[in-house]
Amino acid sequence: MNYQGTLETPVGPRVRIDGKEYDYFCGTSYYCLHGDRRIIEAACKAAEQYGLGPATSWDVPPLQEVEARAAAFFGTTHAHYFVTAYLGTFYLVTALQDEFDIIFVDTKSHYSVFDGIKGVGKPIVLFAHLDPDDLAQQLQKHLKAGQVPLVITDGVFPMTGAMAPLRDYQSILQKYDKYFLCVDDSHGVGVLGANGRGSCELHGVMGDSVYFCGTTSKAFGSFGGIIPGDTVLMGKIFRNVRVTLGASPPPVPAAAAAAMGIKILSEEPELRAMLARNVAYLRKKLQAIGLPIQNSPVPIIILYSLPSVDLAAVQRFLEEQGIMVRYIPPRGYSDAPDSDAIKITIFAQHTVEQLDRLVEVLSRAL
Repeated sequence: MNYQGTLETPVGPRVRIDGKEYDYFCGTSYYCLHGDRRIIEAACKAAEQYGLGPATSWDVPPLQEVEARAAAFFGTTHAHYFVTAYLGTFYLVTALQDEFDIIFVDTKSHYSVFDGIKGVGKPIVLFAHLDPDDLAQQLQKHLKAGQVPLVITDGVFPMTGAMAPLRDYQSILQKYDKYFLCVDDSHGVGVLGANGRGSCELHGVMGDSVYFCGTTSKAFGSFGGIIPGDTVLMGKIFRNVRVTLGASPPPVPAAAAAAMGIKILSEEPELRAMLARNVAYLRKKLQAIGLPIQNSPVPIIILYSLPSVDLAAVQRFLEEQGIMVRYIPPRGYSDAPDSDAIKITIFAQHTVEQLDRLVEVLSRAL
């Protein structure tokens, strides 16, 4: 990543970087919970009471609490909490490895998806980015009679904010006797859907063949990966994924913070409403100055392919005016476009004045 300085405050709509104050439109702390006093206090209390970790034992209340709260939040009977969401797709495909034959993956899926699917030793077929028609063609071309496909994709792509057409994918897969659809939904959980359960909830994609993993390090304001599911899935995880046996669990303070973050989003749905209003407002304002911005509930906006516009210079101008956005070089991340880009992240806590000022300064820079 093209980091632009040292952050000297908790993440929020206003931060200090290298001694200067900025309106902040970077990162993934969609509700600014990483700096919420309740989360910080939960982490500190857990560290004082239980230490940093249980030395491989899971019998520590904060670790149990985060899984219980996650299961309740996502409407499942169980949830598994683990040290990093980067391992989420590895957990899923390894847990299911005895039940499918070929993996089909979006070409611009996150690095963690590609790293995660390598370890199971199954054939891997790429399909075009966000393209259900190409997925259907690849399935028809590569899947033999009786074979079971596993399709895997990001739910929300991290640089562009594009949403995978999950309903279309499931419709295609339902033509087969058995299939699996797995979603890395790190940017969707806590944000999308009527209850904040993520991309699968938003698109109405569900069933025994649909699985997703997420993170507590973005919307929930802490650290660690999460996989909601039933008793059967948990059994497959603990039977097939040796990380659960060979690695220590997440630090106890992180677990306590994650549990508190889930509790806050469970009990304060107005946070999701605030974020949705800000997302809709900023998209409308950017459209009003002529930018090709689509309507979407995702709090990620990308500017790219603007003729005769030096986006690196635009980012520098915004920074000079006290506004921090992220410049992305061509192909600078897993789903970044071939041209350079600017990524804007929207928080629930951004004020209308901040959003208006961003649009005004941006219009002068373009």
